[in-house]
Amino acid sequence: MQADIKLVAIDLDDTLLRDDISISDYTKEVLQKVKAQGVRIVIATGRMFKAARPWGMVLNLGDVPMVVYTGSMTARCESGTILNEHLMNLNTARQILQTGREHGWYMQSYIDDELYVPYRDDRTDSYEKNCGVTAHVLGDAFWTPEKAPLKVLVYENDPAVMEEVNRVMIEKYGDRAGYVRSSRYFFELNSKQASKGEALTELCGQWDIPLQNIAVFGNAQNDVSMLKLTPWSFAVANAAESARQAARFITASNNEDGVAKALEKYILK
Repeated sequence: MQADIKLVAIDLDDTLLRDDISISDYTKEVLQKVKAQGVRIVIATGRMFKAARPWGMVLNLGDVPMVVYTGSMTARCESGTILNEHLMNLNTARQILQTGREHGWYMQSYIDDELYVPYRDDRTDSYEKNCGVTAHVLGDAFWTPEKAPLKVLVYENDPAVMEEVNRVMIEKYGDRAGYVRSSRYFFELNSKQASKGEALTELCGQWDIPLQNIAVFGNAQNDVSMLKLTPWSFAVANAAESARQAARFITASNNEDGVAKALEKYILK
């Protein structure tokens, strides 16, 4: 069974990228074959643009759109041209940050594609290493930003604390902000209008591509909105249950080139 696919959208972390933050030569070769077949390729990630862009360069896919910040921004890989941007409401963002401060949660904010933190600890170091970015430490000024962020993130290692974060943030801000539990340690909030699914729908509209002719790959809750768009949706074997339930197909894990294997099986002619 082969699909008539015109566009492929792929998440990065724990989907295309292996656990050691690498991409195999086999996967790179398959993506080049897909591109040569005339299929558009879009990277769709929760990462900030400057943390996603190097992977677009490594893949040598050209000036492809990259949906970043879980849909809050879409920008072209090589030129850096911003195609779309959804900022949070500034007052809502400030209230969210104050709630985090009152609870003693470690938070990060993203403004003008820069990473800001109130203080440094081992989580800052880990995030910088994994994403290849440098955080700006603001101290108390972090909690009252002057500009609206693209996204704010709560980063806590304790599962019990994360359950509290999930409950409190949804209860207080679920009607005013987009939100997603993007990993065991991350709870993200962004514009109510932003999601990977919305960003892909807009791109498909611009390119006159029916949603049934796109294939998407993901692993986490922030991929659900795009996994639900099309019958050609794939969760990797290591995916969270929410992604597995939303996807039509389950492919091999991120460490076993699951994206490339599915592309070869269903899309390459």
